[in-house]
Amino acid sequence: MRFRLLLLAAALVGAGSAAALQSRGDDDAPATPAVAAAAAGTTDLAAPSTTHREAAWALPAAPAGPRHLIGRVEQTMRTSAGKVHPWTALGSQTWLLIVRHHGHVGWALVPGDPRSHLARVDLRRLQLRWTSVEVDVDVSSLTLSVKDGKRTLGTFPVAAGMPSSPTPRGRFSVTDRVSFQPGGPYGEFALGLSAHQTAGLPDGWTGGDQVAIHGTDKPSSIGAYASLGCVRVGSAALRLLQKTVPLGAPVLVHA
Repeated sequence: MRFRLLLLAAALVGAGSAAALQSRGDDDAPATPAVAAAAAGTTDLAAPSTTHREAAWALPAAPAGPRHLIGRVEQTMRTSAGKVHPWTALGSQTWLLIVRHHGHVGWALVPGDPRSHLARVDLRRLQLRWTSVEVDVDVSSLTLSVKDGKRTLGTFPVAAGMPSSPTPRGRFSVTDRVSFQPGGPYGEFALGLSAHQTAGLPDGWTGGDQVAIHGTDKPSSIGAYASLGCVRVGSAALRLLQKTVPLGAPVLVHA
């Protein structure tokens, strides 16, 4: 595992008001979840465990109901969206969301900065599996739902980006699973997304632009537009996300 603690340029966008305060000199919180992860040396590399390999290539058997094909990158791949490496900058295995496929040709959502792109990939080069789990974030109602197929496992209130730094809308994927020591400004866990913040970051901000779903040490902010773009959740939602959402899972953010 080639996790480099100094790769903070890929840091996740911090939690709104606390991060803004720090940019003016406060030292009560690390700049980003990635900074906290670096300090703690704890990156959760949990990944989908089911893989599929056959001498005669074929897709893994699809489960009934809504599902999504995801694939782990085992070797560096060249795509029209650029190179894709087996590990992310935060030390997680790289799992791609396959948006559509035909035979062994797939079109994957390849994370990029500031935007992800659909790129053609050879599915034979990936470890493939299906997941029925997805995350839905409604920024108009400030709620997050975790779904498993047709079942909703839970719906929770969230905090989202302030009007000056709104949470990006669109279809994204989970790129990172990062654990923290208890008591920090980002809770004990974060899901890094393929989304990036392109508006409203403070002058001199050095915390990167990757958006995440994470906990908070300011639970009173839940239910408000209070962050620089990340989605803050409470402890119950965080536990469910950590338990159920794999790398590569789709995340839909909408109004």
